Amino acid sequence: MAKKRTKKTSNENKLMYVPFIVLAVIIVLLVALPYIHFPTSSTTVAEASTPLFNLVKINNINYAGNNTVQIYFISWYGCPNGATTSWPLYLALSKFGYVNVTPHYSITESTVGAPIPGLIFSNFTHFKGENIYFHPVYIYGQYLNETPNGTPISSKDLVTYGLQELKNLVPYWVYNLTEFYEVNQTYQALQGQSPAYASNIPHLITILIISGPGGTWMVMGYPAQISPTDLAGLNSTILYNIITGHQSASGEYSIAYNHIENASIVIYNAIVKASS
Repeated sequence: MAKKRTKKTSNENKLMYVPFIVLAVIIVLLVALPYIHFPTSSTTVAEASTPLFNLVKINNINYAGNNTVQIYFISWYGCPNGATTSWPLYLALSKFGYVNVTPHYSITESTVGAPIPGLIFSNFTHFKGENIYFHPVYIYGQYLNETPNGTPISSKDLVTYGLQELKNLVPYWVYNLTEFYEVNQTYQALQGQSPAYASNIPHLITILIISGPGGTWMVMGYPAQISPTDLAGLNSTILYNIITGHQSASGEYSIAYNHIENASIVIYNAIVKASS
């Protein structure tokens, strides 16, 4: 009987601490909650540790396997993200070689309200002494239901279609990185979804991959220093003349150019670091 009373007393003593434990948990939550950031449905937020809307180094691997820097820009003709990235990418590449492009416009998304001026890349030739190689790859056409040459895409699964096309157009490591980061990975800023499945029409999104002796850098969407709203509604030919030095910038074009230049510096630095 004595042993039973001791056990009961012990349990009662333990129960005395329960209110204090609960109180401690509540205090911790009250202190921590202001510092916990939850994603919102109206704003896309760059995650500092990931390549989602942020050009970051993802590893130290040289996928090129030699002393060259291999740059892959995977997008589609009508992509607002691709159009946005094309401008700083052009400026960065022009420091290493000759870049052939055609001024273009993306589709109009309701969240932006106007087409995004962009550049379609057709060719790149590096300067003598440079080991920079650039590969533009367009998976879909002006619209997601067509190929770059305008042929209708019969498949309703545009992610699977895009991956199959990509497999035929790029080295295995580019395909593997794209599939892993765009299809298999999920992100807080996308409410726990993967980039390929975050929109109303699932598809491969724009991705820029830079790999060389110094490691590999990547950004999905566009660099954090620029966004589609910085360029929306501007004339692509005028903007092209400005960044090539054939026309001076003023007003909204001057503001846009500053964003383009800031993003181009980040891309340029990544290419330089990848080469070393």
